[in-house]
Amino acid sequence: MNRPFPTLAILDSNPAVLVRMETLRRATLYARQDPPSAKELLTRLRARATEAPEDARGALAWFDFGYLAESYKQWIGKNELNPASVVDGYAWVKRAIQQRGDDPEMEFAAAIITLRSSNDDHRDHVQKAMAGAKTDALLAQNLASRFGGETVSAILAAQPSER
Repeated sequence: MNRPFPTLAILDSNPAVLVRMETLRRATLYARQDPPSAKELLTRLRARATEAPEDARGALAWFDFGYLAESYKQWIGKNELNPASVVDGYAWVKRAIQQRGDDPEMEFAAAIITLRSSNDDHRDHVQKAMAGAKTDALLAQNLASRFGGETVSAILAAQPSER
């Protein structure tokens, strides 16, 4: 397939991480209707990530691939063929966070990915995202919307306790 992917054009425009997350979430919804396109998009993002330099732009490519893989896992049922079933997207997102440094929006993404896992890193991701939300109103809105609280203490109280 050689169809144009609006998702790639949006990601190439170098938007903020929250925009990337929404773009990849929407791509996931559309991809469910077209499994060959779902596989192709994942393949293209994997190629971009594996060829990406060890810098901030490379971190975005790693993030995109990892976040898309984890989005696919949340959306595709057990009886459906999932092109991301063997991909540890969380590891790619963590790599992006390490490369990029302090990025509360990537921490928010990691918090979403680890929400239902037994990973003890979840609360750390939430706390780092909340720390950045003090100066990022859009991130603060997303945190409150996703994790159900208006304040840091309310959001933390709503999170699962230590596992």
